[in-house]
Amino acid sequence: MANPTRSGSSRSTEAEAPPFTAAIVKVLHHEDRQRLKESPFIGLVIDETVDIVEHRNLVVFATSVSPCDGQLHITFLGRFELPSGEANCINDKVLEVLNEFHVPLKKVAWLSSDGSSLMIDRVNGVGEKLRSICPLMTQLHCIFHRRALLPAENFLSAEYASKYESIMDAVYRLYGNKNGENQTFQELQNVLQFCSIDLNSADAVHWTSILPAVETIDSSWPTLVLLLESESTTSPIANGLCAELKKFWFVAFTKVLLDILPIFQKLNQFFQIEELDVSMVNPIVSASQATLLAQKSTSGQNFQEFLNELNEHPGEDNESRFYYKGVELADCSKSKLKSFEQLKEACLENVCRSLQDRFPSNVLKVISSFSIVFNPKCYPSSLDDIGTYGEEELRHLLQSFSHMLVAERASNDFALFKRIVFSLSHLTFRDICVKLIHSSSEMHELFPDFTVLAAIVLVLPLGSALYDKINRAEDLWKQSHRQGGAGGGLSDVLKISIDGPALNELDFARAIDYFEDMRQTEPFATEEKWEMVHLRK
Repeated sequence: MANPTRSGSSRSTEAEAPPFTAAIVKVLHHEDRQRLKESPFIGLVIDETVDIVEHRNLVVFATSVSPCDGQLHITFLGRFELPSGEANCINDKVLEVLNEFHVPLKKVAWLSSDGSSLMIDRVNGVGEKLRSICPLMTQLHCIFHRRALLPAENFLSAEYASKYESIMDAVYRLYGNKNGENQTFQELQNVLQFCSIDLNSADAVHWTSILPAVETIDSSWPTLVLLLESESTTSPIANGLCAELKKFWFVAFTKVLLDILPIFQKLNQFFQIEELDVSMVNPIVSASQATLLAQKSTSGQNFQEFLNELNEHPGEDNESRFYYKGVELADCSKSKLKSFEQLKEACLENVCRSLQDRFPSNVLKVISSFSIVFNPKCYPSSLDDIGTYGEEELRHLLQSFSHMLVAERASNDFALFKRIVFSLSHLTFRDICVKLIHSSSEMHELFPDFTVLAAIVLVLPLGSALYDKINRAEDLWKQSHRQGGAGGGLSDVLKISIDGPALNELDFARAIDYFEDMRQTEPFATEEKWEMVHLRK
């Protein structure tokens, strides 16, 4: 919903925020509290970002489910500036938000997060601190920040990764906006357009996360070297870039990225599927980890082809010279090759460890167990084979959520539950869970413990709708900063833009009540009152 302000309004700061905007947000927050109250459990999503002035910000969302129809709701709870990125600060802010929306800590079932302070320090980090007071909470960090899919800190040599990004950035700035008939210029421009990269923005571009950008640099490398060489006599920038592109480490690092990035890209795409198949979470994460580990010893296809195409020529000083695609590589020797191989292995191990931190094996086991128990598509094809099916997975769920269930009753009910799920093979995983939590359904009455489990898994923060809202919040925030906006008024506009309904669906009677209450405590221009009434009509 667009922000219903007058174009001629002179109000821009938090104190001057249009009161009717604040009133609309109060209505939305009232509905949020009611929705979160009705949901048996909630999922918590926190995304840490750094704005153009290096201020840390925390974006908070909640997932909830309606007991009436099983519909998943994704609620924007706000964006907050943090005085520091420390876990204690983030933890306090999250608790403050949960308290403001009257969410009991025992209802927090999931935590999904991204951001440097959120993804480090597993022992004393924000996840462990929240888990100590949210007994049900399970962490699944399946959000990959769209502009930092593979940030520099994931690499063992973070220093070189940052340097690599600066070289990439300089190349795209030099030739990405250059007009001419050269095909390389067009290819670089296509990347900027396809990936919606604004080089005039103050935001840093995480080039190590952008596969098309790396692919284009790789395919254009020989031509880029020739172009830079031809301009090096008149341009110090071209001369410096030419020297960097010729270095062995630049080419080798490009090849390693070409082997790693597609794995993370597919993983990221999977978690943004609208109707995500939960049964595929464990297999796709495990396959990604296995592929990365395999590259430690055998090397990925691109890096291995690069090694195969390296031509060694003995030099007059008994030092070999190495050529790639007709270009002599600088800083390249047998010892450098060996050291880079060792670094590559350590880098891949570090990336694998980072992936494992996001998807701990015990959490993958929980998600896999949910799928085995509730997904008809995972059941045996014959009723005769259903006897002991899923018993191990059910025991794991009962152990994981023991304080929410009656384990003995659930175990006794499982045989009948399986037969009913088997008979409903035409339904999806989500359909079965919705049937269970629907308060008027027969399954809800028959299987109280499976109803609890179904409600927990339904608020799992996954899917395209969640990613869309997170990205929308980020885009709106950055757009407002570029336009000079800030403060609480901006937070209200964000809330309306992200969660606001169409004007004809808003409870204007309640909004005007809030509006009148605020008018009593903070007078403002009478014309704005009539503006609110006009909007209601």
